[in-house]
Amino acid sequence: MTILQTLDMLCAALPAAVLADYDCHNGARMRVFDSTNEDMLQTVLDAAKDAGFRPFASNRLEDNIYETLLSDAALAHVYYCGAEKKLRVIVDPNTTVYSPSPEAFERRCASAVWQFETDHSFIDCGMCFILRCADNSFFLIDSGHFLQPNDHFRIYRFLRERTPAQEKVVISGWFFSHAHDDHVCQFMKFLHDGYDDVVIEKLYYNMTDPDGRDSGCWKESNKRIMRDFEREAEGSGLPIVKLHSGQRFFVRNLRIDVLCTHEDVYPNSLENYNDSSTVLMIEADGCRISIPGDAGAQESDVLTGRFTEKTLRCDVMQQAHHGHFGTSALYYKLSAAKVVLFPNTQIIFEQDLPVYEANRVAIDLADEYHVSSNGTVEVPLPYVPGTVKVLPDETFENFDRIHALWGYTYTDEYKQALFDEYLRRSGLPPMSEIDP
Repeated sequence: MTILQTLDMLCAALPAAVLADYDCHNGARMRVFDSTNEDMLQTVLDAAKDAGFRPFASNRLEDNIYETLLSDAALAHVYYCGAEKKLRVIVDPNTTVYSPSPEAFERRCASAVWQFETDHSFIDCGMCFILRCADNSFFLIDSGHFLQPNDHFRIYRFLRERTPAQEKVVISGWFFSHAHDDHVCQFMKFLHDGYDDVVIEKLYYNMTDPDGRDSGCWKESNKRIMRDFEREAEGSGLPIVKLHSGQRFFVRNLRIDVLCTHEDVYPNSLENYNDSSTVLMIEADGCRISIPGDAGAQESDVLTGRFTEKTLRCDVMQQAHHGHFGTSALYYKLSAAKVVLFPNTQIIFEQDLPVYEANRVAIDLADEYHVSSNGTVEVPLPYVPGTVKVLPDETFENFDRIHALWGYTYTDEYKQALFDEYLRRSGLPPMSEIDP
């Protein structure tokens, strides 16, 4: 039976009309039904049981009910969103299943999350977050841009230094929010280097089709990276979990809820590829960490339309789209994060702050905020005020190369002030104390 035939069978008894039919990529397919109710969710579940599917996992986030089922041939994911009165039915033939219940592990250390300082010598974007699980394995989020050419090794070195010398580095999961250059390229280089003392257990993502309905609005160079990433990930032989909205999975002491994917935006526009980001809420030892990736206005509306502060409130927030235009001020009001982390440069942060109200709202509500270009930020978990550390700053802008690449121009005074601050953050003497 084909995926379309299976989808037809699951949806055959629904009285509602199909609002949209969507190729979710990688063989998965979705139907969206409007003006539905919870009883219609049960209708699909009954049909799935008759078709040989068995219950696998359930989750409820406020008025949103999520059910995942398995057969020998596919995964079915069915969910009803109360505020929207919409029902979505997905059949996915290729995914590795996630862990739907807490994993057994030996607690060996305290958990922490790091906003990793990506190399901003040539470019002002790039994102990588690293969580240390309580068994001293690591859950990684994104990686960095191809213009951060050594960051794959810097990531490896960072993990190696935090793993006992006689043990292999264990990456218990590597998650990718979306396939833009500044989020996936250093992962590909990490794979190419083939570190023999590193174990990667699973990859987690849900990418949209680089040739999908709205792909004509995306840069060809970006689509090339999307294809490269999927080819490398699939060719690695590593288990790949295709995430769908509402799924709750566990990695060691991490409990992770998927709050939104590109499947939630459709049939609305995905012209802004950032709105294909997979949004996560991660809980570790009672501390909640929000990861919206580069989510934009469409996903922001989905999130604030479905959820209240009950779901969105967090302790640590990754500022969406590096603090550029992205999620709304309302999203940050509902999140009310205590620590806000900007995967960005100080220069761009200062330029964006007066422009985007959302950044100011997030900062005003927080105890503290940090910009990644100023040094890797370590947040011990659970978060306690006064415990956040900023590690020595490792990289600095190459202004001549930045001007050649991007045309950005800054005054000599501003560049000097930034360099003085860089020296201070690196634990080196200020320029006034260095002999000419």
